[in-house]
Amino acid sequence: MDDETRAFVDEVLEETSEIFRTASGEFQLRGLCLDVFAGAPTTDISNLREAGIDGDEFYRRELAPNWEELTQEERARKIDGFIELSHMLGQEEPAGDPSDQFLELVATVHVKVLLLAWAYDRTYSYMDRLFNGPLQYRAHRYRIAGGRV
Repeated sequence: MDDETRAFVDEVLEETSEIFRTASGEFQLRGLCLDVFAGAPTTDISNLREAGIDGDEFYRRELAPNWEELTQEERARKIDGFIELSHMLGQEEPAGDPSDQFLELVATVHVKVLLLAWAYDRTYSYMDRLFNGPLQYRAHRYRIAGGRV
């Protein structure tokens, strides 16, 4: 992972862990996407915005078909496929300067992988489920201990 992507994860995505979660524990991917396109200062987001793509369009075209109404297993298969595509694109050696279409494709796949994987981890990871999801671990522990925790 390059430095810009690491900073994006640490400074943008990590800050959203709680903001875009429903009471049932589901992560609100659309809200995250809109937020990222509104202000994330990454090369990929800038390239996509310059190509006329906004957060709503990106969500409808790239994320929703790979997230909405899919099971956990279906989501994982989609993400795995996009990760594989990302690796293949990273190994491409375009002749001369890469075309705008190639740069847009790389940016699209990169952002798609990051946002889908982040939403997946926030939705299905055990720690998030214990502390923020429908298990309401802290509330149950407090109730069982008679308010002494």
